[in-house]
Amino acid sequence: MTRFDVVREARTREFWHLDLAGDPRVEDTDTMSERIASVSCRWCGRDDAIEVVERPGVESSGADRGVDRGAGSG
Repeated sequence: MTRFDVVREARTREFWHLDLAGDPRVEDTDTMSERIASVSCRWCGRDDAIEVVERPGVESSGADRGVDRGAGSG
């Protein structure tokens, strides 16, 4: 097993409930789009040898889930 640093961009719609004291609580979240910007190994720092694989049984929402290797690299 290893650990990864993942930079993920997500656009969400949330239903917020504020109680009488004004304390907010998110009751429902709908992810409208999601994109993985980068993935790097926490141990060695490499980001060029990582393959992002969809989990079995998880349907793609049509969102761009590919890793943008150009983001943040000079």
